[in-house]
Amino acid sequence: MAGGDAEQEGDAGAEGDSGAVAPPGGPGSPGGVVACTLVELGEKGLLRPGGRWRAMRGAVRHGLAQARAIRSRQLAFLGWALFSAALCVWVLVILRRHVAAGVWAAETAVAGAWFLGTIATGYLHLALVRREDGTPWRSFLVPNGITMSRLALAPLVAFASVHAVVLRPDADLILWPLVYVVASDALDGQIARFFGLRSEWGRLADPFSDILLATWFAPGLWAGGFLASWVGFLIVFRYAGTLLAVFTLWGRGKPLEIVPTWPGRAANVGVDVLLPVLLGAAIRWPHWLGTAWLVWMERIVAGLVVINVVYLMWRLVRAWTARTR
Repeated sequence: MAGGDAEQEGDAGAEGDSGAVAPPGGPGSPGGVVACTLVELGEKGLLRPGGRWRAMRGAVRHGLAQARAIRSRQLAFLGWALFSAALCVWVLVILRRHVAAGVWAAETAVAGAWFLGTIATGYLHLALVRREDGTPWRSFLVPNGITMSRLALAPLVAFASVHAVVLRPDADLILWPLVYVVASDALDGQIARFFGLRSEWGRLADPFSDILLATWFAPGLWAGGFLASWVGFLIVFRYAGTLLAVFTLWGRGKPLEIVPTWPGRAANVGVDVLLPVLLGAAIRWPHWLGTAWLVWMERIVAGLVVINVVYLMWRLVRAWTARTR
């Protein structure tokens, strides 16, 4: 994954004293329902066929209860959601000036549905805004908010990439909000490490947001004619394919944990540099397009992605064939 890959976990049972997962039927899980979030169900291999929907309903109820448990954290989350909504409206207003009404309406509907879905998912996982020892943070942390913005606004980056040529008259108005979205991957992790604001929410949301942003971003640049088709295919295959494989394994009850790996980090850094540079070239600095240094950057990033794909396939095949305990 972007900055994090899937790794088989040895045991799908209880996890220490962190309160992340309780064994079925154990303390804190009346009626045999595991008290954890939806993503934790997947990581721990608790989405086995037969009891999957019951476990997911229990996770949703648990997520809603935990989200309401700390009022200050709930309000901070709402503040970040409103900030992300303001950025979304800003970009859509600028798009409206240059895009046909029917196209703009369709893109607004997609962006709105995506925004609401990601905000709801983030809210259901507020229980993960906790320290490594399991104690909860009293607020929704700054790096978590930055990550959520990146995830919630991902479709807008793709739409701006498709319409980059017609957006050039408003380049300065639209480019900088998009730069914030695409460059935020370099911000959230550094802020979390420097200020000691690490959380389980960030550990899980950061790689997913990177994957989903790249899965939107690369096709947008590809469709706009700014990214070589073979490079765009490799990036989409790497990110979307990995996401599909992880969800498939989780759906089969295979325990799979999201952890960082060096091949994933290298590919992630390459993609995080290449795609924003191409967006800047498409909207603001078109004279960069076709230059030798940009072509070589695409090739180097493609090589990093290929190495990561091979590594991921090995890891995922190992997880698929492993016997769930």
